[in-house]
Amino acid sequence: MTVMSRIPANAMPFLRDRYFAPSVLAPFADDLARRLCRLSVGPLLEVAGDTGVLTQAIASAVSAGLTIIATDPTADLVAYASGKPGMARVAWQQADPEALPFQDASFGIVTCQFSLATIPHRLSAFREARRVIKQGGRFVFSVLGTIHHNPIADCLQTALDRLFPDQPPRFLANGLHGYANNAAIDDDLTAAGFTDAVYTTVELPFAAASAQDIALGYCLGTPLRSELEARMPVDTEPAVQAATLALAGRFGTGPVNATMRAQVISAAG
Repeated sequence: MTVMSRIPANAMPFLRDRYFAPSVLAPFADDLARRLCRLSVGPLLEVAGDTGVLTQAIASAVSAGLTIIATDPTADLVAYASGKPGMARVAWQQADPEALPFQDASFGIVTCQFSLATIPHRLSAFREARRVIKQGGRFVFSVLGTIHHNPIADCLQTALDRLFPDQPPRFLANGLHGYANNAAIDDDLTAAGFTDAVYTTVELPFAAASAQDIALGYCLGTPLRSELEARMPVDTEPAVQAATLALAGRFGTGPVNATMRAQVISAAG
């Protein structure tokens, strides 16, 4: 029985939490939650909360008196994330970040981790965030750095370029890591009505138990999976194996240690 045959097709949230979140999402979520602790004006709204990794970090870090509302456009993800440990103080609901179901000036803080890079109409989401923020509130979000500043993702992208030379999947380079441009972000924030944006580069260690865990997390626990299935509709395991071999060749066959970079942006409403 192969690795792929043991993993159901609808298991992406579980795979993201099991193999991708501990190495990539959780460390940056903890960092962002600590930054949000310094802001005292609530309530707090999280948009595109996905599987709730940042939500859990926020719920355990910020003041007990701060109201937290977490949202995601996908009902299945809302159901999945809201049932995780530590969510008792969080009100979850389905909401499109491009059309938020909240009144103007309702929140002191709006936050998001990484998802803004892949939202189809980013400027619409920025304008909605600006609309629901109170005067003096902050929009605090993060984007992953360029792929060349994230060695694990860079190695994976190189492996995929070799495996699919005619049409390589580009979710990693152009999607997940494709919004690491301060000038572009600043233009979008200005167009949405934000001011006084502060940019902070965050460098953190990357750690994973094995090359295979990393390959499973990226290839099957992120939207990269859809790109792989479009190119390998019968069986995507060869892509997972190629990614595993490339990572093991560069970082070794045991526990993997590297670095990763993201940008935290805080803009005034």
